[in-house]
Amino acid sequence: MAKNTFSVNGGAMPVLTVSNLVDEATGKLNLAVLKGLSRRRAMADYGEIAPRSLRSSIRFYGDALAQMQSAWKERHGLPVEYVMVTSYGTPRDGVRRSAF
Repeated sequence: MAKNTFSVNGGAMPVLTVSNLVDEATGKLNLAVLKGLSRRRAMADYGEIAPRSLRSSIRFYGDALAQMQSAWKERHGLPVEYVMVTSYGTPRDGVRRSAF
């Protein structure tokens, strides 16, 4: 029995690499690649494709995906929203601060 590399809808299967998570033409998530990567990671980590293992593997790629989409926006001159986080909040009376 020969294995073919065509997907069910007739197109070629996408290459399953992290660099292909964001479509370079549109900057949007490539859902087929995310599904394939998360299923592969779920099988490698948990040995099964259960909802819990799939959610865990999707969370693994979440941070990388957000960074890749921000980088795509910067490369194409679109605005990127940044949040500045300071080490200390605003001083208030009655709030005890750590010495560290």
